[in-house]
Order: sequence, then structure tokens, then C-alpha cells
Amino acid sequence: MTPADFKSAAFQEQLKNYGNQWWRLNNLYFIQAPDGKAIKFKPNWAQEDFYRNMWYFNVILKARQLGFSTFIMIYMLDSALFNPNQSCGVIAQDLNVAGDLFDNKIKFAYDRLPGGLSKAVVAEEDNARKLVFSNGSSITVGTSLRGGTFQKLHVSEYGKI
Repeated sequence: MTPADFKSAAFQEQLKNYGNQWWRLNNLYFIQAPDGKAIKFKPNWAQEDFYRNMWYFNVILKARQLGFSTFIMIYMLDSALFNPNQSCGVIAQDLNVAGDLFDNKIKFAYDRLPGGLSKAVVAEEDNARKLVFSNGSSITVGTSLRGGTFQKLHVSEYGKI
């Protein structure tokens, strides 16, 4: 990009959009469709309601097939990418589920980010259960997450745990 590109209306609009989390959630991330293809993530009615009414402690009762795990993984990825020093954690009932959430939700979306964004916030550590980004943020999945301080924590399938 040239210095003039940074002053362009299109670039300024993009910067404004990147500052809006709801816009980012609707425009930057891809998820895996049931047939395995990558499709742009668009929150459904239940996910939007959850986002708009989220508080510091949320319990989602018996919500099957509404995509809450997908939404929360995308939300955590967005929070980690756009906020420095955010620690996000996901506790699942077993390692297979933890690995599936990491690979098929978090990593899938991260690997398909627009090129400029994935270069701006690089994954400095990328292993089977953790991404650590160049801005100091991280996402970790496991069956327990002792010893850390998490700004965002999702407990999946609490009844099974």
C-alpha cells in the first residue's frame, strides 16, 4: 500500500468496520458447513440475541443445534485477535471434543482470515490445543484449565463434565 491508500475513503471505511465487533463477526470469519465447505459465518437469531444480551456470566440451557459453540468459538477468536492480552479458554468433556472444537471451529476460522489480518496478528504458538498470538492473547482448549486467569471461559456440555 502507498501512503495515499491509507487516506482513501475505502481504507478509512475498513478501519471503521474493523472497530465494530458485530461487523467483524458478520464479515471476517468462515465456518465449516455440514458438507465440509467453508462458508462465511452469519450469526443466526439465537446467536444474535445471545450477543446482544451477553453479561459477564451466561448460562445457556439445553440449546441444541443453535450453533452456540460455533458462535462462542468465533467470538473468542475475535476477542483474542482484536484485544491484546486476552486469555480465552474452553473446557470440554473430553480431549476428543476439545480437539474438535479447536480444529473445526477456532483453527478453521483463523486459517481463513483475510490475509492482512492474519499477518497483523500472527499465531506465534500453534499446537493441538492452544493458539498464542503476537498481541499477547491466546485461546486454549482442554478438559480442565487450572492455573490460568481467563478473561473469557466457555464450559461446553457442563452436565457431562
